[in-house]
Amino acid sequence: MLSGLSPSGAAPQVLLMALALGAVGLVQFFRLQRRRRVMEDMPTARIRSAAQGYVELIGRALPPDAPLFSPITRTPCCWYRYKIEKRDDDNKNSWSVEEQGKSTTQFWLDDDTGRCIVDPEGAEVRARSRNTWKGAAAQLIPGTSEVLMTGDNDHRYTEHLILPGQTLYALGWFASLSPLQASAHEEVRERIAAWKADPQQRRSFDANADGELSMAEFEQLRQRAAAAVEAERRERAAQPQTHVLKKPKDRRLFLLTTEPHDALSGKLCWQAWAWLAAGVLGLAYGGAGLLMRV
Repeated sequence: MLSGLSPSGAAPQVLLMALALGAVGLVQFFRLQRRRRVMEDMPTARIRSAAQGYVELIGRALPPDAPLFSPITRTPCCWYRYKIEKRDDDNKNSWSVEEQGKSTTQFWLDDDTGRCIVDPEGAEVRARSRNTWKGAAAQLIPGTSEVLMTGDNDHRYTEHLILPGQTLYALGWFASLSPLQASAHEEVRERIAAWKADPQQRRSFDANADGELSMAEFEQLRQRAAAAVEAERRERAAQPQTHVLKKPKDRRLFLLTTEPHDALSGKLCWQAWAWLAAGVLGLAYGGAGLLMRV
């Protein structure tokens, strides 16, 4: 549009659109360049020794403990995003979204030094496994993972999947959850309160059955509660820590992708420069047109 129209003869609306395109182009350029630099400058951490905070992890995606299947093709996966569109009656080249969604189920990332729970809520997900097809209905072929589309082409289906075993690149907030979250004092206090509220437990410490706990009876309850809590804490302390990767609380990038790191970085680079070129062209065109009108 811009190349075939002289700025001096362009309508004011066209010049304003060109300036808006220029502004958007510059914003996108800096956004994509900043994202690319974060990916290239961030060292890859290992789950076993990762520091708490913002990290980069690379490993194999593993499915959730409870099997997860994509809604359309019923493919076993770690994560999915899907969209179902219907062809518009008035315009056969136009499609309207009938249904769409994505999974928020937590899955695992394994890098051979340990495992980490990945909470995909709020993540930007780029999945290499992407399928789009047309048909009226999806029917799973018995005994296989293949889907047979029947009927006409009034519907279009799209699925993005992270499959078990795929290499996953992740940027996000890493936190290790200790099995001993609360203090021993807090746990003992909660156990005492629970036992006092339980009529059966309370009667077991009421030696004279007068319905009240004397100081000696209460001390016995407290000691028994402390011993029970201590035994449970020793058992929990022997369990390994649980690591979680999730969305940062600030505005930093939370990225999950099965695209190769170098390929994604290269894609962001050329996209950034393409936006810059469009931005410079838009600003030059719009600015020249406005100056010619002065």
